[in-house]
Amino acid sequence: MHVRDLLLTDGLDLRPRVAGGPGRLDRTVSWCAPTELMDPTPFLSGNALVLTHGMGLNFRDPRTWDAYVERLGDVPVSALVVGLGVAHEATPPGLVDACDAHGLPLLELPGHVPLLQVIRHVWQTLGAERHAEMRAGWELADECTRLAAGGASLGTVVERISRVVDARLTVVDSAGYQLVAAGTVRKRSARTTLNLPTGDAHRFRLLIEGMDANVVVHPLLGPVAAVLAMQLAGTLGSNSPMHSREAARFIEALYERRGTTRAQLRALAEDAGFDAATGWGAVVIAAPGDMDAAQLRAISWRVRVELGENFGTARFMEGRGRTTVVVERPTGARPLTDLVRELFREAPEFGVDVLTAGDMDELSLALRLVGRTAEPGVRDTARVDLAAIVDGLPSTGLAAMAHRLLEPLQREPSGTLIRTLDAFLRHSGNTRAVCDELFIHRNTLAYRVRRIEELLDHDLADGSFRATCLLALSVAGLSRRA
Repeated sequence: MHVRDLLLTDGLDLRPRVAGGPGRLDRTVSWCAPTELMDPTPFLSGNALVLTHGMGLNFRDPRTWDAYVERLGDVPVSALVVGLGVAHEATPPGLVDACDAHGLPLLELPGHVPLLQVIRHVWQTLGAERHAEMRAGWELADECTRLAAGGASLGTVVERISRVVDARLTVVDSAGYQLVAAGTVRKRSARTTLNLPTGDAHRFRLLIEGMDANVVVHPLLGPVAAVLAMQLAGTLGSNSPMHSREAARFIEALYERRGTTRAQLRALAEDAGFDAATGWGAVVIAAPGDMDAAQLRAISWRVRVELGENFGTARFMEGRGRTTVVVERPTGARPLTDLVRELFREAPEFGVDVLTAGDMDELSLALRLVGRTAEPGVRDTARVDLAAIVDGLPSTGLAAMAHRLLEPLQREPSGTLIRTLDAFLRHSGNTRAVCDELFIHRNTLAYRVRRIEELLDHDLADGSFRATCLLALSVAGLSRRA
């Protein structure tokens, strides 16, 4: 209830002697505090409605009235009600002036209405409001229970709660990492936290931003907190999917590309919320064999949230012992590998493959090739290898991967390094044959080979990598033999 509601209540006959500052009559009343003390503030808490006959308030010095009202305003109380006819026939002018100076609402209660009648009305109204809040809380919990039992994701449940309370809700873990969020935040909004009863192993909290300050959080959200806790326990500790059905269909199609046309793949990407014309990135997270499944899910969730904040759209799918996260790669975004390395700096036991792709064909091919091993550490697997050449024939994604491998050499406008690599590979590294074809000195050739190795970040003495480069040059149409 609000102070204004008291003025509109039949039978109380309350009169506003001082309306207070702007919006003060709309302030919430949380409880009643009848008192005749000269300084009741040690026993008051916020939004109390103070009621007094003023039996101990017989001041002549206006500074004493000012100090009395100032202390009430610092609590702050909702309003001050003065009952007339017992100690004062009229409200003392000093009290009126002090309330007006400090913007505290001052209400006069005529002598024929006892203070007990006001107190009884306030407590009855507050009791009815609390009952309505508790009933709304249990009804919301019942609705969320039915959603969860029907297979709705945690994100869907949180989104439903956010719509009911008209606030932004965020589930965070003990380290403060966001797991799921829904709703919007108002300007200058109240912020509070509700602990979820999830036990000692995994502690989670519900962060509430923008909720109406007049709404008591616990009666409304207390019951649904238990539902969220049970759903978290089931989500992190069982085989229930955390990913959306649309995301799962899209990522499964990427892994099992054969038989799926480009148009079908594009439609699946758009159903999952992606812009199918963008560039792509993906992160494949594998946990050690002895790791708790809940721990993998928790860190996978953190990664998905961080990537979503940096790349706009992130979707993920769980597999046995590993999670795949696919993201869009907008222009100017932070390098994917740098972000992933930072995310896993404190979790070196995970095996993480990071890849980038220019289109869905390349993304599909790259995903089918990653995760062959699960060694700890973060690996940038964007480079095409011999297995990709063999597995990808014929594939438009293969051509894209081949160009990506050779891209550092193609940045040189003259094409000198590409021609040198092509000749070096075709002649199996024979220095005389290469120098004769390119008409260069052997020292020049040695310099160019070192430069090529630096740009490709690989040793050309590696026979498998040399074969990969040779095939990549052919696929990309950059070899004289092509």
